[in-house]
Amino acid sequence: MKLVFNQNDFKLKKHYELKEELTDLDQIKSNNILVKSFDFINYDLDLDYNESLKIITINGVINYTISATDCRTGELIKYSDYIDWNDEYSFTNSSDFNTNIIIGDEFNLKDYIIEQINLNIPFNLTLNNDILNKYGLGWSLETEDEFITNKSNQTDPRWDQLDNIKLDDKNK
Repeated sequence: MKLVFNQNDFKLKKHYELKEELTDLDQIKSNNILVKSFDFINYDLDLDYNESLKIITINGVINYTISATDCRTGELIKYSDYIDWNDEYSFTNSSDFNTNIIIGDEFNLKDYIIEQINLNIPFNLTLNNDILNKYGLGWSLETEDEFITNKSNQTDPRWDQLDNIKLDDKNK
């Protein structure tokens, strides 16, 4: 299936329905240092060209699976997610700040799919985002109100040093 389009392609055909799986994944490199490889990428996209505005509108979904290093444990993990892709692109410099400018004469859909995945991979990639691990002694889970109450009941350790000062009878 065609993945590289130029402006003439869109002038000849205004609507493309693209549904496919990318195959040459071993050639793809990620911008994220935690990502080791792309294992699966497929997409179901509609590309519509508005000739009067010279805008390509993309609507659809990208599904992907990557192998990456878990940022908390350092173990190799499989991470799968999907991206709802709804963006506008233009070959010209339009005044609309929501439209992305295509640099060059070609719109390489594969490159833009990879860019969308790179943009949507969590910065701290881990499988246990919501799990709090208890380590150490005297550890407890508190609400913010409980924390403030406990903090206000503690004495400042600097005041404890005053107990060590010996006063003679004249200074009482």
